[in-house]
Amino acid sequence: MIPFALFLWLGASRAPSSEPVLLRARWVIDVESGRAIEHGSIAVSGERIRAEPADNARTIDLGEATLLPGLIDAHVHLMLGGEPEANARATLLAGFTTVQDLGAVGDGNLELRDAIAAGRVLGPRVVASGPWLGISGGICDFQGIGVRGAEAFRERVREDVERGADLIKVCVSGWLEEAFRSPTRQEISVEELEAAIEEAHELGRRVAVHALSEAGIEAPVARGADLVVHGGFTPARTVERMKANGVRQLTTLWSLRQAGPESAFEALQSHLRSSMGLGLPLAFGTDAGVIPHGKNARELAELSALGMRPEDALRAVTLEASRAVGLEGQVGTLAPGAFADVIGVDGNPLEDLAALERVKFVMKGGRIVLGPDVK
Repeated sequence: MIPFALFLWLGASRAPSSEPVLLRARWVIDVESGRAIEHGSIAVSGERIRAEPADNARTIDLGEATLLPGLIDAHVHLMLGGEPEANARATLLAGFTTVQDLGAVGDGNLELRDAIAAGRVLGPRVVASGPWLGISGGICDFQGIGVRGAEAFRERVREDVERGADLIKVCVSGWLEEAFRSPTRQEISVEELEAAIEEAHELGRRVAVHALSEAGIEAPVARGADLVVHGGFTPARTVERMKANGVRQLTTLWSLRQAGPESAFEALQSHLRSSMGLGLPLAFGTDAGVIPHGKNARELAELSALGMRPEDALRAVTLEASRAVGLEGQVGTLAPGAFADVIGVDGNPLEDLAALERVKFVMKGGRIVLGPDVK
């Protein structure tokens, strides 16, 4: 076995290698089927995975590691919780090769997205919403960025799209304790909500909603919202609508555990278990920035505590999260033609999800950023 002599490939502007590569390891996880393939391999050419290795491919043997698709966090805030470039770097080196940034005070997350894409900053692939959109005086009125009235919501959506937002983040309800105590409460009006969703969809953008209360989740889902970005008290009738329309809910349980009284969190856990039994579509999101960047994989322990099987948790952080960020088929899979986002971990995550916290190898788009020093 080749030992893991770890190194960091520091050149942020370095492009994917033009040399075809064949990655080998003791195990390769097929997240679609939920099984581990012993002594598997992954062929890479440029920034993409290919079906067969090229004749001149260089073999990189990662020994006893387990290889799987790069992880995806569908709810982060790279502008919060530290210096943004450091946050991006920590996230990538933790094995999260794609993230969705769902809110900033200004356009900093859009600028960081573009800097990473241009190779000036080392970080994950970023899908970004631009600023939070909520009412003046509401939960997302940071530094006075809130607005009031349907036309003001439409205007903000137009402005955000013009500045380059990939999707729109709308704040509908309050936090966990309020959602627990007041299930019918939401802070945005129906007219404002409809205006934001309609305008975003007319401009070809998805809408993610901050919503935890029963009414706060039901209203936007009924009006076509594409993503619910916290664990919350989703009504059974809304679960059925979400299943029919492919609307996923992001758990963010590690952060919510810290957000309210224990009784509210325990009620949320119980509700989510019941909703999972009804087939609630879940995907992986952490609200990183509230929790430490680079520790994103600890959210998997919260999914396990809900009773989610390891293979389903792996799908949540890969396949389901790829749908939640609008990149299905491009990331979160090792299928030929997808981006060559591959990570290697110490251990088998189908047996121990904590293995995803022991990342030893990271390739993003065919570029190795963390790995063994292969001679």
